[in-house]
Amino acid sequence: MSFYSAQNLHFSYDNTPILQGINITIEEGSIVSLLGANGTGKSTLMKLFLGLLSPKSGEVILKGKPLQSYSMKERALQVSYVPQSTQVAFAFCALDIVVMGRIAFESWFQKPNQKDRDLARAAMERLGIVHLEKRTFQTLSGGEKQLVLIARSLAQGAKILVMDEPVSGLDYGNQLRLLETIMTLSNEGYTFLKSTHFPEHALMLGGYTYALKEGQVLAHGMTHQTITEELINELYHTTIRLKQTTCGYPVCIPSFVHTKY
Repeated sequence: MSFYSAQNLHFSYDNTPILQGINITIEEGSIVSLLGANGTGKSTLMKLFLGLLSPKSGEVILKGKPLQSYSMKERALQVSYVPQSTQVAFAFCALDIVVMGRIAFESWFQKPNQKDRDLARAAMERLGIVHLEKRTFQTLSGGEKQLVLIARSLAQGAKILVMDEPVSGLDYGNQLRLLETIMTLSNEGYTFLKSTHFPEHALMLGGYTYALKEGQVLAHGMTHQTITEELINELYHTTIRLKQTTCGYPVCIPSFVHTKY
């Protein structure tokens, strides 16, 4: 039985085809990266996986059942969305943001109880950010905000995290820390579907990769076998060389960079 999958998905905006015949399979505990240029349908595909959009045809299957057959609450207990960023109008502290992940277990008008706050604090401790709990969300750095949003997902109880370009806007150090968090949680049994514009990040995490071009799957497979020079150049209309470092890790080198390595 498929854990989480897209089966022959088609989707259009105003009769303009966006996705055409998408098939994706996500195994439990895996990291799946989506690669592709802007406008190729990655964000739309993720919204379909979240149930925020309905396909023109085909369906998303979660644990053997069509995603659309789940209620919103049932869906929230299974799948969580970690956006690139989030706008908070009021001066909520970081702990309050994480506690919001518990809404799936309560009515909209019920105040969080001590159990909710304890679970939220435990999620922050797990990510090493409990020291941020009293800081207002707006004062956090980009990397800290992303970790708070991931903690919110953990507090929500969902074991599948859908992340739309999670490193967007983060400095290099925070990018690496976020990727390390994803790998650690995957090793603990969490499942990730994430989009990225950085082939190097997909290579760092390993797992499985789907490459999208013009609304279709151009290539897919184990990340280190799927991401090739030819694939990157076709996806992004560039010319790079994929070089192996002395430690065996591949890096992308643009054609305008001259190197002896």
